[in-house]
Amino acid sequence: MKLALPKFQFRFMRAAGNVIFPGNFHPIGSQRDAEQMVARTLADPLERPATAANQNQAGGLWLIVGGSGGFGSAARVALACDHGADTINVSFDAAPNPESSNKVRKIGSPAWHRNLALERELRALGREAVSLSADAFDPLARGRVIDNIRARFPGRKLAGLVWALAAPRGLDPRTGKTVSSTLKPLGKPAAIKTFGPPEGDQPPQIFELALEQGSPEEAVATVWVMGGRVVEEWTQDLLEADLLDEGHTLLTISYRGSPLNAPLYREGLIGLAKADLEFTTRALSSVLHRHVEGQAFAVEGPAVVTEASGGIPGVPLYMALLLDVMGEQHEDPLACMRRMFNTHFMGAEPKPDEEGLIRMDDRELSESVQSALAVRFAALEVGDSFDPALYRRFMADYARTRGFEVEGVDYEAAFDTDEVCRVDPVA
Repeated sequence: MKLALPKFQFRFMRAAGNVIFPGNFHPIGSQRDAEQMVARTLADPLERPATAANQNQAGGLWLIVGGSGGFGSAARVALACDHGADTINVSFDAAPNPESSNKVRKIGSPAWHRNLALERELRALGREAVSLSADAFDPLARGRVIDNIRARFPGRKLAGLVWALAAPRGLDPRTGKTVSSTLKPLGKPAAIKTFGPPEGDQPPQIFELALEQGSPEEAVATVWVMGGRVVEEWTQDLLEADLLDEGHTLLTISYRGSPLNAPLYREGLIGLAKADLEFTTRALSSVLHRHVEGQAFAVEGPAVVTEASGGIPGVPLYMALLLDVMGEQHEDPLACMRRMFNTHFMGAEPKPDEEGLIRMDDRELSESVQSALAVRFAALEVGDSFDPALYRRFMADYARTRGFEVEGVDYEAAFDTDEVCRVDPVA
């Protein structure tokens, strides 16, 4: 079947707080964007002293849970291209369904095509790179992943595990039901500024969104989906399977937030989950040290544009202003993960803060950036016009996570759906 997708389709859902609901994606754009991540890394090699410690720590086999986008796919590229590592991704992404009459379902999902292209590029460099489709919350699926690792990589153990899962929901095996995380304030309502789309000749406008406080049930579900319990179960099962190498490193990556988005992040239900993840990671560091002389660190990443960005109330406005304030200082997921591994791991000495956290959000949370952002936010009143150039820049970055606005892609050209979804056999 021939299909053309010339334009990114999306809509703002005002009833949900002007979050952005994407309607399509471009598979060739998603693949090309992944290829460009690898090319960009190879074109800018890291300068590191060739010490014995670096040589001993480089490479190895790494498991990335949630490695099909954002910090997860960026970690795969950084590990493989900068440090010679082999990588296994575990994610639960929609695969192409050739029999579907729905043109989007027929070609799968951006994450599926990102995996396809990344692994093709990494294998061409001589790296092992595989993806295993599994629900990270399902104990049975976790067991199948462990069996698959043993069969696919006989005799090898995991040098590290990157937990970069950003799932909105997950199976709770205690009840057999799927539960969802909720982006709501904790304890009291909150008001959040955001922008709406241009309408006709009118530029984007500033809106204020009133968010009701989350319920106790929503808090419990959010902690289950985004907290540390499932990470703990993965670590324990991998230990019992004797799949963790000596010196194993566990990294849990999340976003803590800034003072301007604290009502939804650190002071919201998600803040409970992140605190649980950080606490669990510290506890797992002791477990890993005792069993395999390993270590675990919670990593606080910076605010970045990902597939999820448009669906979180207030994030589009925050990101649009942050990108403008930070300029060249802003790091996308790839730049962030490359800096993290180069300066804190893979032969370098970890440099946690006083809470034991690896702060990759240091640039975003600098006093100069946050002060400038606070001034910009305070100047925006409900009903004001929002700068169309800043709106377009954010939307272009967001569209890129869906395979649009990618350099070198002819969006007017039709493509063969079977050919674009073809999977080459792995030797």
